[in-house]
This record gives sequence, C-alpha cells and structure tokens, in this order.
Amino acid sequence: MRRFRLARFFLVTSLLAVASCSVRAQSQSVPYARSFNQPKSNVEQALKDLEAYSGQKLPVLDGFVAAADQPLDRYERGFYQFSIELIPGESGATLARVTAKITAWYADRDVAKSGYRVLPSNGRLELDLLDRVQEKLTGKKVSAPVTMRPEVVAPSPKLDLSGAPGAATSRVPPEIARTPDEVSALRIKREQQEKRVQELTNEVRNLQEIKQTQAHPQNLVLVRNNGTPVYARGSEASRVLFQASAKDEFEYLDYEGEWIHVSISGDSRGYLRRSALDLPDYLAAKMAAHSTSLEEKFPAFRIEREDDGTFPGGWEPLKGKPVKIYTVQIVSQNPKEAEGIARLKYAVALFQKGTSRGSSEGPGPAGVAVIFDSADGGIAGATSENIQKLSSGTVKEDAFWAQSYLDPPEAFQPTKAK
Repeated sequence: MRRFRLARFFLVTSLLAVASCSVRAQSQSVPYARSFNQPKSNVEQALKDLEAYSGQKLPVLDGFVAAADQPLDRYERGFYQFSIELIPGESGATLARVTAKITAWYADRDVAKSGYRVLPSNGRLELDLLDRVQEKLTGKKVSAPVTMRPEVVAPSPKLDLSGAPGAATSRVPPEIARTPDEVSALRIKREQQEKRVQELTNEVRNLQEIKQTQAHPQNLVLVRNNGTPVYARGSEASRVLFQASAKDEFEYLDYEGEWIHVSISGDSRGYLRRSALDLPDYLAAKMAAHSTSLEEKFPAFRIEREDDGTFPGGWEPLKGKPVKIYTVQIVSQNPKEAEGIARLKYAVALFQKGTSRGSSEGPGPAGVAVIFDSADGGIAGATSENIQKLSSGTVKEDAFWAQSYLDPPEAFQPTKAK
C-alpha cells in the first residue's frame, strides 16, 4: 500500500506539471511576421549571420515579457530562443514568421514550487530581430516601424480571448484568427484545464500529507554519510562488502558493542559502525539501557575482532569444533586493571555474550574462545554447555574454571607484588 501511494504521488505530480504547462501555453507568445523581397536562402543566411537560431541570455526580463503569473523580481537566469518559419511568397519574396520563447528560473519561497517557467514575449525581441534582418538584407538602418502589406501583419503581443466588446482581433494574421465560437471553445477548454490543475494540486497536497504522516518502519537504521563502509563482520579488519550512500536504510537485526548487524537484501547480512547511523528512538533507548554491559564495566579491554571459526587449540572438549572467537586488546596503561582476575571476569562476560544470542541459521557454537592480544596475553575457552551452567547458577565459578581452558594458566593469575 505504501508503494502504491508513493507511485500515485509521483504520477499525479507529473500530470499536474503537464496540465500546468498546457494552461500556460494558452498565454504564450504569438508569432510576428514580415515579408522580405528576397529569396528564402538569402533570408535564412541573414538569420544565421545574426545567430538567430542560437539561444541567448536575457540580462533582465522587464521590458521583454508581456505578462507573468508572479512578480518578475522572483525570476532569474532569463533565456530566450527564436522559433523561425520561412514561407515562400509571391514574386520571389519570403515571409518570415518569428516567435520568441522566454524561459527563466522561478525562485519560490517554497523550494518544491521553484523551477524553470515559460514566459510570454511582448514582441520586442521578435520585432528587433525582424528589424536586424531587414537591415542585414538592405544595408539600410530601420528608423521607424515598417509598413507591412495587409496580408502580412504582425499580431498584437497578447491575444485577447476575453470576448469583450472591442477586443482587438484585426491585427491577428488570418492563419491564427479565431471566430467567436472558437474563442468561446478555447475559453471553456482553458477553464476546464484550470479546474483539472486545481484538482490535481489538491490531490498532490493530500498525498504529501499522507506521505508525511505515514508511519515509518521502526526497525530501519539510516546511513549518515556517503561512502560509509559495510563490513562482513563486526570489525574494521574484516572484508568491506560495499560502501553505502547517505540516506540508505537497512533493517536492524542486532547490535554487538559499537557494531550494528543489519539485513542488506534477502539473506545477505552486514555490519556498520553505530556512529555512522541514525537510529530510531526506541533502538537508541534500548542500546543506551545496555551500554554499560561491557564498555563501561570493563574499560581496560576492547574487542578488536569477533569471528566464527574453529577452536584455536588442542583442548579436547573443543578441538576442531566451531566456536565464537573474540580477539581482545588491552587498552589500559595500568597493569592492575588488566591483571589475571580482571581477564577472567571479562572472559566470563564474553562467554555469556557469545552464547546469549540464538541463531535461526543453524546450531549455535560449541563454545567460546577469548584471545587476549598482548605480550603477556593468553587464551580462555569454555564449552557452551558449561557456560550455560555457570549462567544458570548450577555450577560455581571455581568449578567452572576447573573445567575450562586457560593457556597459559599464569596469564590468568593475580599479579604478584614485587
């Protein structure tokens, strides 16, 4: 349903743009015409020499635009381009019919309403071009408006379709003249189009409100910056799967310290740094409530890597079996904070962490191994069965360590006073 509403929103927006363009087209410039006693090839060459076929910037809009739906000071970056039609006439003459299309960027206070718009020409650009063409062909300066033959008359800058008595129609060329019935039909058509535009505008507004108020899934995390790496594991030493872009969203699965486990697509999974994401309020609150579990409780240690692998040793209960492996760095400069007893307590916390999450993808690990990566470090290991017994209180800690793996044992003994 959400995708359908969004698709309909973009469809209606497109229809609104088309309808608006259709309505504005009713007020666009009408062509100006002039007959030259020159063959078509000469007139066309003169137009090319004057670069009439290439668009030009307008320094200002005032004085060139017949009418605008908004004040001209809201428009910028004016640009015009001529539409030119050359029609062979009698006795080798050529009729040149010119229309100037003026476009400009409309800067609205509402950014969504800003954009390029077409403005009607008041005829100044067209008449100026026709004057310059005549000067080019005759070599004489045009100092006053040229008297045109009755059948070739320049139209008024703006066609009056109001149907009011005395409305000027005599200057409209025969090929675009309108009968009263045609004027009435055009007016009715325009009113229908304006009504349709209003209906589409209201529908877009309603869809925008739906989009803004629509409930957003609460299990999505948002990437903050472009180029954010997505890792295969919760470690910067692991393989980078790809780089996410700003505003990318991923489904939250779990978190492990500073790493957020996410679903990428289908069965694909990945890890992102928590600091690289914006989290839903409930997730941020949930993680804040558990933030003291390891980082604040054991400030002397930091998890460097977390892997699933085979037990790194020859201890028979876990030899060759799959285990969760934590590689730990000692970050404290105070030896007392990282002595053997502290390592045992931290290892217990990681044992419970490694077996606390069930897996829907297969059986859990047979045990957990904690590697203290330092000159005097060691490896602590325990089976999942014994870890669960310790967590449930069915086995005391002394008995638990007697059934666990410590290598070398002295790395987990209290530091002797010198």
